[in-house]
Amino acid sequence: MSDKFKGINYQFTQDYPGWENNFINALYNSVANNQPNHPPLSEAQRIETQNELACLDFLEDEIQAMTSYPDVERLLAKIFK
Repeated sequence: MSDKFKGINYQFTQDYPGWENNFINALYNSVANNQPNHPPLSEAQRIETQNELACLDFLEDEIQAMTSYPDVERLLAKIFK
């Protein structure tokens, strides 16, 4: 047996923070409890965010209350003609 096959040397490092992938960085930060500090929202931004969330909640309730979907039914009727 030759001297160059005496063993295997393997090294692997996984350096997420240096990656240019924001999704991977966010995952790494959430696991490491190393969330970035964001500046506080202004009052106008806070109100706008609350309004958007309220609108989404309203739309979700409307969709959940629907018993039929007329646009889909019309589209399927056209397809199956």
